[in-house]
Amino acid sequence: MPKAPKEPKVPQAPHVPRVTARDFDLRGFEAIVHYKFRDSELARQALTHRSYLHSLPDKDKGGESNERMEFLGDSVVGLVVNEFLYRKFTSLREGELTKMKSLLVSRVILSRTAKDMGLGDYILLSEAETGSGGRDRASILADTLEGVIGAVYLDGGLEPARRLTERLLLRQVHEILSDANLANYKSMLQEYVQGEFKTHPQYRISSELGPDHEKVFTVEVVVNQKVLGRGHGNNKKEAEQEAARDALLHFEKIVRNDRQDHRRRRRRGGRGRRSRGGGGGRGQGQGGPGQQGGRGPEREPRERREPEGWAASQLQSDT
Repeated sequence: MPKAPKEPKVPQAPHVPRVTARDFDLRGFEAIVHYKFRDSELARQALTHRSYLHSLPDKDKGGESNERMEFLGDSVVGLVVNEFLYRKFTSLREGELTKMKSLLVSRVILSRTAKDMGLGDYILLSEAETGSGGRDRASILADTLEGVIGAVYLDGGLEPARRLTERLLLRQVHEILSDANLANYKSMLQEYVQGEFKTHPQYRISSELGPDHEKVFTVEVVVNQKVLGRGHGNNKKEAEQEAARDALLHFEKIVRNDRQDHRRRRRRGGRGRRSRGGGGGRGQGQGGPGQQGGRGPEREPRERREPEGWAASQLQSDT
């Protein structure tokens, strides 16, 4: 009896792991923060990036991202660091304390701290965000760390949040403030750009003015073919440092504005798209003069200013 012909094999689609609501290692996370949560949902929310929620199937959707916790954690970190500096450096004025605080809570320090503790391994991200390097992205790491501190504050109160902040950011405050690399704006910019954009900043001289013994250099710093900072100096090195500082301030402003815009859109709930006339006018979700309802523009938060290079020398009189 002749054998029946074999049915042709149907090619199988490659297996793509699906992000589910169960991808959460609470014990591992608690081990790296040295804190045991009473409410595990607070821990989950602190680690939930918005891309993760968007990637879940409808039946698993629920909860919220860590954006509100990041907002709260930012304030908790600011309070703890401000109080620490106020008590530690009694001879410094408000402006000097502000500059020291700006370094300790800068995105460079927050993202570096988060990376050193391995926080990126526990963040709940979509597959697409993970594939694009989200676990090492400076902005995601910094925001998540603030969200974690906010979650600890909600779960256990100010004292556990204070202890976590002090352990992560303030235990080695003298080393951080006196680290030559951190006082070097070029180094700070290099670290931020690498973590955020996977590229390197480039410096170019745009002008040289004056005689050789009094020459003034103007330098531009370029990231992804965009000029993000300019600086002047009596030599190239000085001008490059000023350009890097200008770029760092520019980045902080962009990040703050992006956060504010995102929160405004969420609060409006898309009202701008239903503005009268259905066209693409300025009133459609821009929050500018064309916004409906007569509300004025919302106040922007104060920028986190990057520190001056004097911080290390201030330690000598207070230690």
